[in-house]
Amino acid sequence: MKTIVIPSDFTLESVQVAEAIVRNEHEQIRIVFTHLFHISDDIQDLLFSTYRKKEHEYVSANFQRELSMIKSIYPQLAEVKIEFFYGGRLASFKHFLEYHGAETIGYSEKLGVNALCKSSIDALPIIKKCGLPLVNADLIAAGTFSHEMATQ
Repeated sequence: MKTIVIPSDFTLESVQVAEAIVRNEHEQIRIVFTHLFHISDDIQDLLFSTYRKKEHEYVSANFQRELSMIKSIYPQLAEVKIEFFYGGRLASFKHFLEYHGAETIGYSEKLGVNALCKSSIDALPIIKKCGLPLVNADLIAAGTFSHEMATQ
């Protein structure tokens, strides 16, 4: 099973990115939606914060409903997960990708990933440096994407 990580702001546009990618796949896939957050360097924040629970509030019921819908439409979509990345270094993001077995990263250059809060990290510069094949949903929608492009 192929695992695709999609940086997300948990909006319907993120679901559209996933749908474009899923529609183009022929094998079983797992999608991991993620949002990148800076981790605080303040010891008080680290000890007493509930920030890891708070981030789940950003995942709306509409987002969950749309995910369920595309999962029912596309049988090749075997699993959908939502995981948050906390850190600020490329090496730790690579470990996150490795932990989830990511083979590809899906994104939209046009839509980007909006910040959810002041500790959000801009995902696009990081994913472009991580070394995994990238799938730009904008190219799929335009009909100019091929699987060979993703490996370049």
